[in-house]
Amino acid sequence: MNACELLDAYARGDMDFRGKTLVGIDLAGADLIGANMVQADLENANLMLAFLTRVRFRQANLSRARLGGANLNQADLSAAMLRDADLHGASLQGADLRSANMTLADLLDANLTGADLRNADLSGANLTGACLRGANLRQENRKYATNLRGAKLHLADLRGTNLSGADLAYVDLSGANLSEAVLRDANLKGANLRGALLRDANFSDVNLSQSCLESADLTQCRFPRSNLSQANLNRVSAKGADFTEATMALAQMDDCNLANARFSRADLARVSLRRSILTKALLVETYLGRADLSEADLSEAILDRAEISSTTMVNVRLTGATMPDGTIHG
Repeated sequence: MNACELLDAYARGDMDFRGKTLVGIDLAGADLIGANMVQADLENANLMLAFLTRVRFRQANLSRARLGGANLNQADLSAAMLRDADLHGASLQGADLRSANMTLADLLDANLTGADLRNADLSGANLTGACLRGANLRQENRKYATNLRGAKLHLADLRGTNLSGADLAYVDLSGANLSEAVLRDANLKGANLRGALLRDANFSDVNLSQSCLESADLTQCRFPRSNLSQANLNRVSAKGADFTEATMALAQMDDCNLANARFSRADLARVSLRRSILTKALLVETYLGRADLSEADLSEAILDRAEISSTTMVNVRLTGATMPDGTIHG
């Protein structure tokens, strides 16, 4: 079936193109709203700027298809093959992308607001500047787990996104907005979050080892039981953040604002906190073996039962701090 035959059929009200072979077809700018393309073969098809709202592409082959600027709002792309597809600037609001293969796809500046991406494979995809606000990427009972390993999410908008259990290892999230996002149990090992906005995000039980969060905004973030070992957190703003029971051995945290942060029972072995602000921080039973707190401000911090016997504390300000033995420093 060629483009003219398909468009003529659609104009007559025939919207069923299930299983059709449409390899390389040119449907740029076409209006195919509500069409049935289930299991159709659209490899290398040109669908740029097409109107594809609510089109059913379930299990369709869209490998290397050109969908730049297309309107795919509320489209069913579940289990579709979108490998190497060009979706630059496409609108996929509320689209169903469960189990879709989007490896190496170009989603630069795409709008994925409210899209369902559970179990989608986005490894190596380019999501630079994409909007994923309110998208669903969570893992449910290990059945649905989104793979974003190696994806580019530089400057992406992920506000309020559910990324629980997602695989984000080595992903570029520099400058991304993850405010109020949920990332429980996610894998962010080696991820680049430099300069990211993470206010009020939930990182409970997350693997952030060897990641870079330099200059990120972590205000009121929650990191209980997370692994931040060998992470770069230099110059972060983490006022009121919760690092309770976190593993942070060998992390770099110089020149940080950690006022009112909570580190109770956290492992801060060999952590560098030079010149950091820890006023009114909660460090109850915190392990600070071989940590470097040189020139840090711990005024009114609570260090009750903390381990600081081998901690470097040159020129540390401790005015009003509660020391490990319960005494108040003068």
